[in-house]
Amino acid sequence: MSGSAGQLTFKTVNGRTVVSEKVTKVRNTRTKGQQRQRMKWVNIVRMYAGLVPLLKNAFERKAQYHTDYNMFVRANSVAAPVYLTKAESDGGACIAAPYQITQGTLPSISVKGTGDEAVTSINLGGLAIDENTTVKDFAKAVVTNNPEFDYGDQISFYKVLQRLNAETQIPYCAFSASYVVLDKESTAKLWDLVDKVGFAAKEGFLAHGENEGDGVFAWVHSRNDYGKTKVSTQYLIDNNSMLQAYKTDDAFTKACKSYGSSADVFLTPDGNGSVAPVTPAVPDVTPSDGKFEVKLLANPSVGGTVTGAGRYPAGQSVEISASPAEGYQFNRWSDGDTNASRSITLSSNTALTAYFQSDSDTGGQEPGGGGGLEG
Repeated sequence: MSGSAGQLTFKTVNGRTVVSEKVTKVRNTRTKGQQRQRMKWVNIVRMYAGLVPLLKNAFERKAQYHTDYNMFVRANSVAAPVYLTKAESDGGACIAAPYQITQGTLPSISVKGTGDEAVTSINLGGLAIDENTTVKDFAKAVVTNNPEFDYGDQISFYKVLQRLNAETQIPYCAFSASYVVLDKESTAKLWDLVDKVGFAAKEGFLAHGENEGDGVFAWVHSRNDYGKTKVSTQYLIDNNSMLQAYKTDDAFTKACKSYGSSADVFLTPDGNGSVAPVTPAVPDVTPSDGKFEVKLLANPSVGGTVTGAGRYPAGQSVEISASPAEGYQFNRWSDGDTNASRSITLSSNTALTAYFQSDSDTGGQEPGGGGGLEG
């Protein structure tokens, strides 16, 4: 399986999915449907890249040579599109969306409500979860009251919180997950092992705790069945007020125009009409204050820090630098330069992304690392 999404391309090589960046060429797109299809891949790939350390063995039934990445993209290709502009895509934007994250043969965990009102179908038999609840208390409540669960099974809670970069106004996501194995002997405190936001009790059922803001979340049931991981089929639950703005026709048109094309044909009557003049594309000229802006981003955001952003006089040589965090290495800048510290001479507004790579990463693998759902 191969394809592209904005600046990203992906292809399967020897059973592994390789994601890379390409130079975008503006071409005349053919139909609005084809444009919509292409536009939606970017966010799907970004969500997968954030979840991949947590999704190993998330799809039980994979055809030969298919990976969890192939299955994730295929499963969510029919999801409601999320449209990102070129600037947002280049800046690493990601919108938390209710994508399918697992597919398997265990019964799905159903959920009523969303946010702090979300309540699952996992019956706790009246157990009140607090800071003193042990793993064995929780395990007994789940196994006793839910015939589809057994000791040794695992319950995982996935959480993707929506965030906004205050400086660039580019949305991004914070990914996390925690799990507990249903151990009938463990005296460990449950909340010492898991995110208590996903392990609260309401109305006698496992539920969502305090609302932490916009995002998506899900519970997953998994089991190690003679060396094979079985999972429940689950979709992330929408609790993201930002999502709707990126699903509209206006968002689609804005995204198309940012890539140098528009879904609308100027001479085709659409019934709307307009008396506003058409604004032509103009070159990036020196602003009235004689200064240009330097915007710098780190990708992933936890991979390191960048310095040198700001507004500077036209023609000035500006020093920029990318410093990796512990466990990461600097890879390159988005313009291809491999020098972590360098100078740039300003002749226009400039936006650059510093790409960092985890020390544990190896070439030719899917975005992210290992991890999984084994019980």
